[in-house]
Amino acid sequence: MPLVLFSGFPACGKTTKARELCALLETKIQEEPDLAKYSIVYHSDESLGIKHSDYLTSQDERKLRSKIMSAVKRDLSRYKIVIVDSLNYIKGFRYQLHCEVKNLMTTYCVMHVMSPSANILEWNGSTADGRIPWEHDLLNQLIQRYEEPNPQTRWDSPLIPILAAEDSIKGLSDPIFRALFPQLYKGTNDRETDQLLSTLKPNNATILKPAAHTNSLQILDAETSAVVKKVLAALQSNVVSGVTRIIISEVQDINDERCMYAEIPPQGVTVAQLQRIRRQFVAMNRLRSLEKERVAPLFVDYLNKNLKD
Repeated sequence: MPLVLFSGFPACGKTTKARELCALLETKIQEEPDLAKYSIVYHSDESLGIKHSDYLTSQDERKLRSKIMSAVKRDLSRYKIVIVDSLNYIKGFRYQLHCEVKNLMTTYCVMHVMSPSANILEWNGSTADGRIPWEHDLLNQLIQRYEEPNPQTRWDSPLIPILAAEDSIKGLSDPIFRALFPQLYKGTNDRETDQLLSTLKPNNATILKPAAHTNSLQILDAETSAVVKKVLAALQSNVVSGVTRIIISEVQDINDERCMYAEIPPQGVTVAQLQRIRRQFVAMNRLRSLEKERVAPLFVDYLNKNLKD
């Protein structure tokens, strides 16, 4: 049922903590009658066939993220706890996984494993348990690319920080169990638990529903065109200063999940690029039943990925 997402630098101790969590949850399931039907599914880069070299290019990275997403979609169900042990360093990808969880009306938490750089270099040089060290330059690149989880965003919360050399998973069992099994704490007058239980409902941003309109293709075309026009208008009005982030939605706070914004790369973007990406998105979704409210968020997400790559 729940999804546990590990995130952190390469060689920071994620796999050790993930295995500790598997053992802790197995014990909890055995001890708690209400959890008797639950089972645990553990996925890692190794189990999914993801190699270090797959992080070298954006094209290969898209493929490895597809492997993780496919595994989560396949295994996430009412009585399965899915643990994903990978870098998961891109906030947009964590948001996608959050949407998948929300769609299934289940729980979710992010385990942010942290370690001093000296320990990372030491552990990376170790070959214990058949571990393959990261190439030094790639290790530094991934550390620089890392987008740290933010507990103020819904897709990174509940966020459980872990100091790899100091914290034990067992010592963090209470916040972990409260995040994954809030139903066990129902009626305890715990405000955070009550809020978590109330959020286990899908909304327009995270669930697919049959289209309420017969002219869905026209809506798809109109909504994506409106986004492109806003981006172009903002670029034209900020020629001198340059625009790196353009707010598309009425909500201006980027920490609010309702906020939509386009991230423009340093080299800029042309009208032809924007129109090409828009046509690709329309072609990919013309046969889907998308509600009008979902078109713009999905297109903005698709736009950002293509501009970044």
